[in-house]
Amino acid sequence: MTKAVLCVGVVALIVFGGSASGVSFGKLPNLGTDTERRAPEGRSEQPAPLEDMSVDREEEVDLSQPLTLEQCIEIALKRAPEMKTGRLDLIVEEMNVKDAKGNYWPQIDTNGGYQFSDNVDFGWEKENYDASMSARYTIWDHGQREGTLARARLQEEAQYSRYDRTKQSLVFDVISAYYSVLEADKLIGVNEQLLEQSKQNVEKIKAFVEAGFAIEADIATAKVQQASDELAVINDRNNLDLAKADLAVLIGLDPDVPLSVADDPDYERYMRTGLIEREEISIEDAKSFALANRPEMAELKSNLAMLEWALTLARLERWPKITADCGYNLWLDDYLRERDALKNHKSWNMSARVSYPVFDSGRSRRTVQRAEIAMQRMIENLSERERSIALEVHQAYLNLERAKKSMDIASIQVEDAKMSLDVSQGRYDQQMIILLELLDAQARYARSLTNQVKAFYDYKVAKGTLERVMGAIK
Repeated sequence: MTKAVLCVGVVALIVFGGSASGVSFGKLPNLGTDTERRAPEGRSEQPAPLEDMSVDREEEVDLSQPLTLEQCIEIALKRAPEMKTGRLDLIVEEMNVKDAKGNYWPQIDTNGGYQFSDNVDFGWEKENYDASMSARYTIWDHGQREGTLARARLQEEAQYSRYDRTKQSLVFDVISAYYSVLEADKLIGVNEQLLEQSKQNVEKIKAFVEAGFAIEADIATAKVQQASDELAVINDRNNLDLAKADLAVLIGLDPDVPLSVADDPDYERYMRTGLIEREEISIEDAKSFALANRPEMAELKSNLAMLEWALTLARLERWPKITADCGYNLWLDDYLRERDALKNHKSWNMSARVSYPVFDSGRSRRTVQRAEIAMQRMIENLSERERSIALEVHQAYLNLERAKKSMDIASIQVEDAKMSLDVSQGRYDQQMIILLELLDAQARYARSLTNQVKAFYDYKVAKGTLERVMGAIK
């Protein structure tokens, strides 16, 4: 009993006296439960349980109906390879946190053996077998476990940030590919309309030639324009096929699947009225939001916190090291042989150890210096990234404003070109202008229609770009 009290007293002196050195480790971390999944603040998504990640079970995608943008994003997040590997990386980091928590629990071992040789006969004598059980628990380890757990949790948070960055990048790529499909489809409609107009020109000019109002050269000119419009339609169809293949691959499908997408409801309203519902935000608010929500910033801050822990542990290496352990042993083989009281075959021990690095040729001091340099570099990287993000937001904001203006101008250009074409068509029918003037008016109208389609989808992509650089894509 005296020995036990003495050991407990020594350990208490070490634990409560550790703060006298000027280094505080805070309270013991809340370990949580084994099934707790610790997602960083502001993130509701959590990786699937480990048993669900062992086999990828992909559901069949229903392609009987056109896919909406939301459906494309949902499919991509489930099937894209980068998202699968990202979820696996999250599972690995979760296991690392559990390993770090495990350092706070006792370590229990059992062992046993059986032997016989030319000196020991085969049988069940006491010389043939041995068995024992032992347990060991570290009471105090100079903050090593706390540092290991803190760094594991910070690494998990950094991995969540990388996962969010991958997710946002994928969602933006899907948005761009989705609108590329719609743009290519709408351009086919525009060029088919122009092709029909070219065919009508050819037939009308043939009638004019028969009536003596035009010459054969006008028919050749009209046919050249018709052939050019036919080629434009072919190119547009090829672009649509490629855009669909790109979108299919991006969301994890084969490039040759019969993919179709639903139209954006804003398109019809814009083409009819020239207006679209727009979200307004100031550039200052956009930059502030980006700095608070970009995954890269969260990752860099987690890495900085990890370096702070590394610096703390490096400084502790230059202080006296204090460790306190306790152990418990049970000799099962003796108990089974003797069959007397169990207390006669067990033992326990407690130990405390203090060590101090007297001379290490300056290695510990250089370790601290390297940790300090790493922290300074990370702080500079963080500052540089803040400036880079601010620039990205500034550029995306200006591009969005330009896209808004382009939509307004494109609508006005279509109205003006349509009126000009109607006037030119009437004047040509009355033989007041030559064919080249009519074709010039038609070409101007064609450009205005194409620009209007492109302006709408450029705005959608520019809006998505601003959301991406702000970290607003979810």
